[in-house]
Amino acid sequence: MALDGLTPAETLLLDAFAERTGDRVWALTSASLLAAVGSGRDLAELRHHLEADAAPLPQTVTTLLDDAARRVGQVRDTGPAHLVECADPAVAALLATDRRTRTHCTRLGEQHLAIPLDKLSAFCKSALAQGYPVG
Repeated sequence: MALDGLTPAETLLLDAFAERTGDRVWALTSASLLAAVGSGRDLAELRHHLEADAAPLPQTVTTLLDDAARRVGQVRDTGPAHLVECADPAVAALLATDRRTRTHCTRLGEQHLAIPLDKLSAFCKSALAQGYPVG
């Protein structure tokens, strides 16, 4: 709750991290914090602003910020990958475990392999050497 009014910059900061529930009231939620991080904002920016006030942060806010910070980075996008379907589980197992191809792929289920874009060429070359052209 902002009783003294806020600068436009402070309003924008709170709008980015919290849900506005009133004229001068914002609600911090786990979802609002993580959505802000998902759109490129940094939790440290909000924490720094909130801690700049002379009053200590309530324990519930500190816990909420700490929980959101703990979740950040636990799931990350490692880039595009190709999904390769094998004719049967035995071929998928062979390619996923053979020393020439296993470093280039990850087995997904019974008949599928995920190959990172940057390893596709090496995987295809190794699979072809084993008699399995990727088509």
